[in-house]
Amino acid sequence: MPPSAPSWDSGPPPRPEAPFLFTDRQHNQNERDISHSEIRSHNRNEQEPFLNDFNTERPSPVARRATDWSYLWCRIRQFLTSDDGIGVFKCSLAYFLGSLATLVPAVSALLGPQEGKHIVATITVYFHPARSKGSMYKALVCACLAFLYAAFVSLTSMYVTIIFQRLHMIEMGHALVLILFIGVGFGLLGWTKQKMGDPLVNVACSLASLTSIIVLTKEGAVQRGDVSLDKVSQVLLMLLMGIGATVTVSFLVLPVSASKKLRSNLTLLNESAATMQSIITEAFLQRAEQDLQGRVFMSSSADLKKAHQQLDKLLQETRFEYYVAGTEKELIFEEQLVRWARDITHNLGALHSSALLAFETLRQPKFINYCSEPSEADSITPAPIDRPGEGLPTDASLPQLLDARILEEYSPASIPPVASAVTADKHKVPDQTLVAEIFDYFINQIGPSMRSLGHTLTNISAEALSTLAPDKKPFLDPRVHVALSRAIEEYQKAQVEVFSHLHQDKEKMHIQTPKGDACFDEAAAICAYFSHSLLKFSEQLKGLLSILHNLQAADDLPRKRSWKWMHFWHLHHPSSYNGRYLNPVSSGHSFMEEDIGQPMEMLEPLERQPRVRSIRLVIDCCIQRCRDFFGQDETKFAVKVGAGALLYALPSFVSFTRPFYLYWKGEWGLVSYMLVCSMTIGASNTTGYARFLGTLVGALCSITVWYVAGSNALGLACLGFFMATWTFYISLFKGQGPLGRFIMLTYNLSVLYTFSLSQSDGNNGPNKGKREGLDITKITLHRVGAVLSGCIWGIIITRSIWPISARRKLRTTLKIVWLRLGRIWESDPLTKRLTSPGASTLYMAPNEQLRTEDLLSDLESLRSSARYEFELNAPFPDATYGRIIQHTRSIVNALHALDLQLLSIGPPSPQEASILRHTQRERQTLSTHINHLLQVLTTSITLGRPPDNINIPKVRLARDQLLASLFIHHREEGSSGSILEDGYSLLYAYVLVNDQIINKMADIMADVGRLLTDVGGNITD
Repeated sequence: MPPSAPSWDSGPPPRPEAPFLFTDRQHNQNERDISHSEIRSHNRNEQEPFLNDFNTERPSPVARRATDWSYLWCRIRQFLTSDDGIGVFKCSLAYFLGSLATLVPAVSALLGPQEGKHIVATITVYFHPARSKGSMYKALVCACLAFLYAAFVSLTSMYVTIIFQRLHMIEMGHALVLILFIGVGFGLLGWTKQKMGDPLVNVACSLASLTSIIVLTKEGAVQRGDVSLDKVSQVLLMLLMGIGATVTVSFLVLPVSASKKLRSNLTLLNESAATMQSIITEAFLQRAEQDLQGRVFMSSSADLKKAHQQLDKLLQETRFEYYVAGTEKELIFEEQLVRWARDITHNLGALHSSALLAFETLRQPKFINYCSEPSEADSITPAPIDRPGEGLPTDASLPQLLDARILEEYSPASIPPVASAVTADKHKVPDQTLVAEIFDYFINQIGPSMRSLGHTLTNISAEALSTLAPDKKPFLDPRVHVALSRAIEEYQKAQVEVFSHLHQDKEKMHIQTPKGDACFDEAAAICAYFSHSLLKFSEQLKGLLSILHNLQAADDLPRKRSWKWMHFWHLHHPSSYNGRYLNPVSSGHSFMEEDIGQPMEMLEPLERQPRVRSIRLVIDCCIQRCRDFFGQDETKFAVKVGAGALLYALPSFVSFTRPFYLYWKGEWGLVSYMLVCSMTIGASNTTGYARFLGTLVGALCSITVWYVAGSNALGLACLGFFMATWTFYISLFKGQGPLGRFIMLTYNLSVLYTFSLSQSDGNNGPNKGKREGLDITKITLHRVGAVLSGCIWGIIITRSIWPISARRKLRTTLKIVWLRLGRIWESDPLTKRLTSPGASTLYMAPNEQLRTEDLLSDLESLRSSARYEFELNAPFPDATYGRIIQHTRSIVNALHALDLQLLSIGPPSPQEASILRHTQRERQTLSTHINHLLQVLTTSITLGRPPDNINIPKVRLARDQLLASLFIHHREEGSSGSILEDGYSLLYAYVLVNDQIINKMADIMADVGRLLTDVGGNITD
């Protein structure tokens, strides 16, 4: 006889909604909105005419055209008043000022009689003013360092050639300049660019290379072996003029505050998080998984991800603003807000993961699939077993293991322990139906309290949004903090009460079979698991209110400016922090709670070593460090950049090839080479293609503009402003930076250079007699040839010398992530709860979370670069890698959700300690199996072979053994209290998360096998 369904009518009635602040008002407002919308929809359906199209007058063509123009004007006005529109206008204005150095004779006279004055306008293209004040402060620091580096390289190279000129060894001097100042010097710029990984540092390196290339290869002083301070000063003055034009526009024309942008970003993040929390909670209560794929949820998720990615950048810019303003003491609040935003993002991912786990469990119950009646065990032929689980096939289900354990412990003395089989099909009951019914019964009891807490969180988040607004004085109603604390306390009480009543009502629900017990525990586990995640989210919001309260108190105090950061002789310890490792004020856990024993353990062996080391040990250590340094990708990239620059610049130092180099403007080809070179082949292909296209488009625009305006300065200035407007729109708004910049680079090299020739003195230099009849097509051809040659040379160097494949780095980073996850599983924090009850034990320490998040971000960027690595064997499987990264991120979110479960409970109770000791062997076995799967994945990617000898049912069997042990312990103890009180909540959550991770890893293995099969089993390119 199959187990009977629970009697839902015998349970207690649904509990009333808790009287939390803002809840009734919000709920009534929602009901009014819904009822009004339904009435309007109903009336519209009833009153809508049958022949609607015949009764409606169509607008005339003039009216439609007027409507289209009005809509277009609204879109244009909206863009012009937005941050992107203001940034485009400021960039165009800065370019206009930079072009005056070429077009206005009075300004042009300050730079002397040379034709390269278009460099000023080119500098404004790369060093643009569409930045915040904090970003511009940092850009100024980088530009000053670039100026000093360029001056050092230029002057030192000249003096080196002078020394060898006096020794009549000028060729040796040229060789040293090529090796030291071009090879090593430009290689150092490439190393700095990749090591820092900062866009502003990239701009500074570009400016330094541009200035140095002009002096070293074009001006000729280094080749002649003399010092030409006029040339050096002219080039450096152009650099300063371009930087000055950009800084002037940035600070004087509609300046942008980084601190306000940070507050706006935090407001967007908080709003998106509140929306996602509300949707996740309501979807969990209504079992509406499709809501998590809806347009509103996906849009909020995209906004949250975008805001989260900009946190570190905006915080750094804000730090510069506070330092310059002398208010660095107030920076601590911004740092705390950023740390809170990072924590709330992780906790929201954990909440999402717990909801997905609940939906997955309801579709396919994890605790039990089918279960036979104990009375039928007598009809099964008994088979002795040595220990629970032995004698069963590797694909045995949990009921078989569970029946074996139960019958071994509780069968009559005349009946030996048996491994029961599955009953006949007629006795099978759909488990998903039973679990879903019990889950609905749980939700019927705990749902009102959970929904009330969700509404309270939504309303308090809206209250916090007004406090975070950048243009408003921070003011937070003190009752909000009290209301949230009361709501959390009331929900915790309601949670304990509901679970206690549910377990007391278990007998009334006629759940008297192992299968019913398992389904009941499974439904209780997923509810408790989601409830813990929701509580941690609530506590994170409580931490935000504490930060805002402190911010409001500090804002009321008189502001004092100190500039103590300038007193570097007093700074024994940094007054601020690295924004990624802040100790928050109010958070679920602190960054200081990470396991500091590990680095101390690493240092202990070094402390025990003798102070005086042998010379051989010191030499070996230095050799190892050198090997590690030269084995890094950044060092390899620097070597090949320097080698390529040396070879490209070599013709400018050979008397036979120097005229050809100057005729085809080889210096701009070298500049293009320095801009194209990227770390990976895919990145170089991406920028190379954009620069190819930008060069061609810029050449066509140059010829068109010159034929339209000729040598008219006013016409060229207006057309240049228009060119800058749409190219900066492409660069800033559309994200096509290389394309827009190379259009303007080619335009400057062609149009502004031709104008300089047309205005140059007819008695000077090689341009004598060429003021009339200038051939813009020929000049543009030379520039296009130079730029394209530099692009091609950059791609050749990137692919021929130590090629760094984005595909290979993508696979390497995946292996690193999987190995980290394997090390995390080996840590076994559940066992540490027994050995170190008072210590904070987590799967992922806060710093580990950030490192893992950085690696996941690197995976996305490498995946984008790998799309442009064109191989002959097979196209890049972008969709497959996307699924692998998504599944890996899901595993990380599941681990973080389990960490929230660990943080939400106190020290282990005697009951929990007993459970942990009882299941220690099974947990270790399951952890070993999961770690083995991760190692198999890593080995498969390394060898380029599909994963083999994988037995996922064996891993699930280990999970079933853990569950069987847990159920047996539950029956032995005879516990009938709440799952929250007995200490089973943690172990049930552990089992659920493990099952979720096993499923994700099975998906990853399937994708990896498909990936290696599609490319013929060879991915070790």
